[in-house]
Amino acid sequence: MAINWNIPKSFTQGDRITWKEKLDQYNPATDNLSCLIRGQNGSLDLTATPSGESWEFIIPEVSSATLAPGAYKVQLVIVTAAKGRQTLGETELEVCPSFEDLTIFDARDADEIELEAITQAIATLAKGGVAEYYIGDRRMRYQDLGDLTKRQQYLRNRIAMSKNPNNVGGRNVGIRFSS
Repeated sequence: MAINWNIPKSFTQGDRITWKEKLDQYNPATDNLSCLIRGQNGSLDLTATPSGESWEFIIPEVSSATLAPGAYKVQLVIVTAAKGRQTLGETELEVCPSFEDLTIFDARDADEIELEAITQAIATLAKGGVAEYYIGDRRMRYQDLGDLTKRQQYLRNRIAMSKNPNNVGGRNVGIRFSS
């Protein structure tokens, strides 16, 4: 069964969210429709309210505020007298952070953040930083400079490709044919 999935693909934490789902094979007057939202950063169970020939879901501000920013999976579940409980399907949604609660915001992706950390580690080693040290009986060791520079180049290439996906990476070879 194909579901229209009117649930928003993303919303901001702390906002009031409403949407309707219409399922032609089911009756809102007799069947119960639920929406289960699950993720690493929280969960939420919603029961729809019949609204004519469809169901209406409401996530109040207080409930959406409990979902930490991140990715979530969503399932629609219907309970009917004839068929019992059935999972109708699943989709995904993203909860975005509310800027009201943010004092610092880093818009970089994970590769850019890692590239900065690796570049700082290389700079520390270049300035004569210690490659390994001991705290009590525990030994701590930085990565080898060669490994760091390989990872740095790898990340630079990934970032360049993600920012310009139409540009073919790697080495370009030109061939000229003449008669």
